[in-house]
Amino acid sequence: MDFEADDRPSEPDPSSSEHKTSKFTVAVLGAVAVVLVLIGTDVALVSGAQQPKPRPIVQVVKMSGAPAVQPIVYLTVAPEIKPGPDGKLHDAFTVTNFQVHAGQPIKLVINNADSVPHSINSPTAGVNIVAKPGVHSYSLVVSRTGSFEWYCMMPCDPFSMATVGYMRGYITSV
Repeated sequence: MDFEADDRPSEPDPSSSEHKTSKFTVAVLGAVAVVLVLIGTDVALVSGAQQPKPRPIVQVVKMSGAPAVQPIVYLTVAPEIKPGPDGKLHDAFTVTNFQVHAGQPIKLVINNADSVPHSINSPTAGVNIVAKPGVHSYSLVVSRTGSFEWYCMMPCDPFSMATVGYMRGYITSV
């Protein structure tokens, strides 16, 4: 068998500049890899040895076991805002439970996003607030202690009017 010189794969000449360049590139990449591994190890060891930054301690303290009462409660009432179990959107207040101190007023800031009035009505608590469309402030005072259900007495979504958490909720007076 005769082979011509062009048919054989040629081996790079170890003394060629191309071979020296590829050896140099491999050596540089290897050195860079070693340096990156050393830096990564150093970062891991240093950050693991340091104390974590102190975080503030947030603790709610209730005095004498009484629930916390907010002096101002912000809420919105809007049509078709809250999904119901039927998969449809229903009218709702965003906040339906309030805590008050008996005989002391709290301020309700109500954003009625609907085009009709809604209300917070609880005859047993002596509360009757009519929330006009727009943003308005109202005073809520309950004279005695207890848990009182309230409801919206303005005709709107029948499901919402009958369901706590939509257009019904509770006022807890302590």
